[in-house]
Amino acid sequence: MTLNDLAERLGVPARQIRFLIAEGILPPAAKTGRAADGYDETHVLQGQRYLALHRMGMKPGSIKVLMAFDDAVPILQAGGVELRVDPGIAPEAIDIEAVLNAVEAALRAYVAKD
Repeated sequence: MTLNDLAERLGVPARQIRFLIAEGILPPAAKTGRAADGYDETHVLQGQRYLALHRMGMKPGSIKVLMAFDDAVPILQAGGVELRVDPGIAPEAIDIEAVLNAVEAALRAYVAKD
């Protein structure tokens, strides 16, 4: 489908689709140019998800982070918390201590909000 078709399906202006692509929230079209028809149902579903999260009050940056983890591999679920790993990262590249410190800090900050 074309950019205009996608915008119509999502009920947003074409410039918003361009913004979502530029921000890395939606993937670029498979084809480019005036007669581009490189948008498909993946774009529609991701666009609908973005818009639903945005309507719930989430900021674009937070939505981008959340959507980036769609393909992440869950490796732990405990106490209502899930730990996911980007499948593109090599296990030996993970600085376990740094990750543990960041997780601990984030959880402590979250718990302190209550």
